[in-house]
Amino acid sequence: MFSPEWPRYLALTVLLLLVAFGYWAGRNRAPAWTNIPLIALAVLSIGPSACAVILYFSYKFGLIQPGAPGYRFRSFVYSLPADFALLNWAFVPLYVVGRIWPHAGSARHAMWFAVVAMSLPNFVLFGLATEMVSNARDAGQGIGIIEAVLLWSPVQTIFPGFVAIVDAVGFEYFFILSALTGFLPILGLVAWLLGQLVGRQARTT
Repeated sequence: MFSPEWPRYLALTVLLLLVAFGYWAGRNRAPAWTNIPLIALAVLSIGPSACAVILYFSYKFGLIQPGAPGYRFRSFVYSLPADFALLNWAFVPLYVVGRIWPHAGSARHAMWFAVVAMSLPNFVLFGLATEMVSNARDAGQGIGIIEAVLLWSPVQTIFPGFVAIVDAVGFEYFFILSALTGFLPILGLVAWLLGQLVGRQARTT
């Protein structure tokens, strides 16, 4: 029997393979700026949990006063980085494209536009650190709400039957399919195209 989490493990494996391919394809010729998407992905994936760990020890050693419900080291701290990485999967193809075609059009401008556009909505994840180490009974609801917002897909609005299709496939696929069609990768693509346009215009000027 497969674990209900196996689609996420498979998706993470695919992302790691793509990262390895991008590194291999761009070795000895890709400029340093092509690593920025990968750095952004690592910060956004691990950063909230790192903040939660710092907060936990700050509570433990009395540097900060915890809330009334108290605090404890919860599983969110080590399980959520995988979710956050899958939410931001679009940073990986951005990294691969930059490594393989660093001089295609205005690749550098496009990369920065896409990284900034996809990173800004993710700063809300750092605000979840408090909830990740909270001892409150309903701790985790806020995390679920934020993830649901970031998973919101324009495809669901354009094609209302999309949710029904995902439900028919199975709940274990919902997170993956929603992340694939979410607004973050679409936002990144639009920003990438805008960056190409701005960079081309700057060269022409």
